[in-house]
Amino acid sequence: MDNEARKIARHHLGERLHWIGKGGPTADEWIVQAWPDTGHMIHAQAATVAEAAADCAAQLRAAGWTPSHARLEWADNRLYLCMDSTRFVVATYLLPADVLIHPDFSEWRWCGAQPAMVAHIAQWCAASLPGIYLPPFPGADQ
Repeated sequence: MDNEARKIARHHLGERLHWIGKGGPTADEWIVQAWPDTGHMIHAQAATVAEAAADCAAQLRAAGWTPSHARLEWADNRLYLCMDSTRFVVATYLLPADVLIHPDFSEWRWCGAQPAMVAHIAQWCAASLPGIYLPPFPGADQ
């Protein structure tokens, strides 16, 4: 299976991910399966792997699951690395000023327009956190 698809599904489900693949009546939809704490395996089917995995995660949360796996999340003008119940700031951005602060907070760097800022963050994540999926920037075309 596509490595990027697996990274996207793991972003939502972490260790709960059981299986991911294409299926459905025309074999063009993504199917994601995950294990809850108890009971039968859950699954979701959607046009994109992100939608199917998000649906599975919502079902798990409704059953009482709290994510504890490493993942990146955009929130409050920051990109966070979430691990267990701890959130570490990876980057802080200001829009429309388009300023990025590095993880060690020692230097501010001008990144130009929003796409350049997002590209800079993506490059840093690819080099520093290669196994972790970077979700789309909030409001960006997916």
